[in-house]
Amino acid sequence: MRLDEQALAGVRVVEFTQGMAGPWIGRLMAWCGAEVIRVESHKVPGVVRLYVPPRSPELGVQPALSPWFTDWDAGKLFVALDLKRPEGVDLAKQLTERADIVVENHRYGAMAKLGLGADVLTAVKPDLIFLSSSAFGESGPHPQYVTWGPNIEAMSGLAALSGFPERDCAMTQYAYPDALSALHGLFAILCALDHRERTGEGQRISLSQLETTVAMIGPAMMQQLTGTTPPRLGNGSLHQAPHGCYRCLGDDSWCVVAASDDAMWQRLCEVIERPDQAAKAHLCDVAGRLAHTFEIDEAIEAWTCQRPAQEAMERLQAAGVTAGAVQNAEDQFQLDTHLAQRGYFETIPHLVKGEVVACGIALGLTATPGRTSRTGAAVGEDNEHVFRDLIGLSADAYADAVQSGAIEIGGPG
Repeated sequence: MRLDEQALAGVRVVEFTQGMAGPWIGRLMAWCGAEVIRVESHKVPGVVRLYVPPRSPELGVQPALSPWFTDWDAGKLFVALDLKRPEGVDLAKQLTERADIVVENHRYGAMAKLGLGADVLTAVKPDLIFLSSSAFGESGPHPQYVTWGPNIEAMSGLAALSGFPERDCAMTQYAYPDALSALHGLFAILCALDHRERTGEGQRISLSQLETTVAMIGPAMMQQLTGTTPPRLGNGSLHQAPHGCYRCLGDDSWCVVAASDDAMWQRLCEVIERPDQAAKAHLCDVAGRLAHTFEIDEAIEAWTCQRPAQEAMERLQAAGVTAGAVQNAEDQFQLDTHLAQRGYFETIPHLVKGEVVACGIALGLTATPGRTSRTGAAVGEDNEHVFRDLIGLSADAYADAVQSGAIEIGGPG
């Protein structure tokens, strides 16, 4: 498929972003054919630019080699501007004037302080779609507070729901608020694009990362509003038993098993060769099994711990029992037949390594399937192309901007 046939072909996005919450929006749009230009600086590198290979720490910082860089930033163009200089700000405005969308997720007020706030940029480009993603949005009592994914996870209530009932609450160890706000942001932008197509009007989007995370756990929040604190269930369920993660043969090997009804419970007992469990009157219905989960879990794990997780999963699934081996990335890449047959993993040209295999973009577009053009770009990789070819700076004007330091050249990555 030609680039001009992709779903978002002809859409230009300028990113002033950090972390994951902003960049992942551009990553998804770039995969769909949008031209996404990320503005960076050698002086304030993004977190993924600080990557040190864990198996070769002696190599030091490798700004273009982080797997997170590919996950968040592949397919984009990269320019380096010093936005503390008036000339750099002017070039950012010129970029915006030629763009459809601006995405920023810096701390509240940072863009305005640079002279690149929404009011300024929408004056430059009246039909601009400007998305600002921050912890609390741009109103309310706390817009100025600075947060990171884990802070928001704690404030949203998500952390309070995580963990086992006999222990303190636990963090998920993944920045769920970043991913959630990125997906909400992407949808908001697509809505704004549709609105602009119909009316010619741009739109300012103020996204609160806290609110997107609270929205994800809406049922639990509603339960708390009734005065009932939702229990931490670990791997358990309020509605099904068994419902757990069971140790299997091998180091850190596990299989998840659940029985949604009485018939499935009977089939599970057959597979694990425990007719005694199937015959017990107090385990014949869900209520009884929920009251005796320890007994059930002990019987299941006595069976699973004698076989590899993959074998346990396959035997249970063959009998119509819900089961899944707990997979790490290597398992997914080497063993998962679903991901393999659907071509989930994408091989992407890499400017340093030649090519890399990365997680695919799971949007499922069949008429306009996306693709990733490249990864491994350096900071400022596309300075000349963007400022000479797209903006139209003359050779002398470009050289002057480089000389003044407004356009940053060289440096790591």
